[in-house]
Amino acid sequence: MLNIEKIIRTIEDNSLITKGDKVVVAVSGGPDSVCLLHILLALKNRYELQLYVAHFNHNFRGLEAQKDAQYVADLCEELEVMCFVKSENVAVYAKENNLSDEEAGRIKRYEFFREVKKKTSANKIAVGHNFNDQAETVLMRLLRGAGLQGLSAIHYKRGDVIRPLLDVEREDIEDYCVVNELNPKTDITNLKPVYHRNKIRLELIPYLKENYNPNLLEALVRTAKILKADSDYLDSQAYDIFKLICSMDSNEKISIPIPSIDIMHVAMKTRLFRLASERLVGKREVFSYTHIQSILALVSKKNTGKRLQLPMGITALINYDKLIFTTSSEIEYDYSYKLKVDELVEINELGAVFTAKILNMTAMKKINVDNNKKMFDFDKVKNDLIIRNRNVGDVFRPLGMKGKKKLKDFFIDNKVERSERSKTALICDGGEIMWVVGHRISDYYKVTKQTTTFLLIEYHDEKATKMYYRNK
Repeated sequence: MLNIEKIIRTIEDNSLITKGDKVVVAVSGGPDSVCLLHILLALKNRYELQLYVAHFNHNFRGLEAQKDAQYVADLCEELEVMCFVKSENVAVYAKENNLSDEEAGRIKRYEFFREVKKKTSANKIAVGHNFNDQAETVLMRLLRGAGLQGLSAIHYKRGDVIRPLLDVEREDIEDYCVVNELNPKTDITNLKPVYHRNKIRLELIPYLKENYNPNLLEALVRTAKILKADSDYLDSQAYDIFKLICSMDSNEKISIPIPSIDIMHVAMKTRLFRLASERLVGKREVFSYTHIQSILALVSKKNTGKRLQLPMGITALINYDKLIFTTSSEIEYDYSYKLKVDELVEINELGAVFTAKILNMTAMKKINVDNNKKMFDFDKVKNDLIIRNRNVGDVFRPLGMKGKKKLKDFFIDNKVERSERSKTALICDGGEIMWVVGHRISDYYKVTKQTTTFLLIEYHDEKATKMYYRNK
């Protein structure tokens, strides 16, 4: 039989509730959530709680789902609790976003719970996960393949979500509902092995209990607690390392020194990457095992400019000795290469190559210049040829102008997209800009009647680069 003192111990031991909390209680109408609401009402005075109920109708079960919603509304009226109900066609959302019904339902449920939380100025969301749910989750994730964090399964508290019933077995919850005449609704889909979790609960767990370990649930929950302790320790170490070596230039960009990553154990690297995703998008579980392996491969190759597109709009890229995670579409580039005559220079950041050749008058006349191929007066070049992106304070003399112009103003006047400005290559004679590639050359370096030696510089973009190599 459910002992309310056991739930109080769970609340106290895990700091789930403090006096004066405003709590949104997620109530589906099933035994777990109805029991949770009833118990929190019993503890209302003890913790000086303000309670609100949120019921989400997934529209998976037609009329039965509507009856569940009505039951929750009637129950809340009887218990004098403010109730919020929302109905949405989750199956359509799942199909449109290529999600399973289970995952789509979870996403839309929690979206609604947080809507209610915001509307009521609540600070916590209580959900009815129980002891059996915990065991099932451990087994489900073990079968799917998971690390320490995944196998630690359901937490008593994660962000604004609390689970006061996590130490209570489902049988005790059902008995509590009977004794208190709560008459919860039964979702008939939970009685059929139609979903992955249902199959584990209805088929696999009974088989394992009968044939291998009658105390299977206790063993699985104990495993989750052991692994959570280990995972929490590693997370705390990773968090300290993150604060020490990572820099967050804005809410959209995190930089991690590659030399520091290289000397870390892979367990720390994984946690560091997931902490970065949590800082950027508020979710640590964004990167799967496959994503982590792809990031590690990106780091090991150390190719400046190489990038990897990750879930939730996150991009990982290499910028010299740094790994950068960003959600910004405006990626700040930082590159500089020497351009030598008769040598091919690869610009990793652009996926492109540049070449430079010295020509006489006869050879020059055979060349047709275009947007990616320009001719210069070589006699005016006094320093090393450099290919770089913009620097603060850059100026140059655009072709046709007598005076100099700020590069920033040139970009604005020529409607160069902000996201392209730091990427745009500049060909320079030491510190002097000769060519804003793809746009205009400097008037100072233009070919005139007095030019005797000609410098041809060619730019081949990613597609042209492949063709260039095929023709070599």
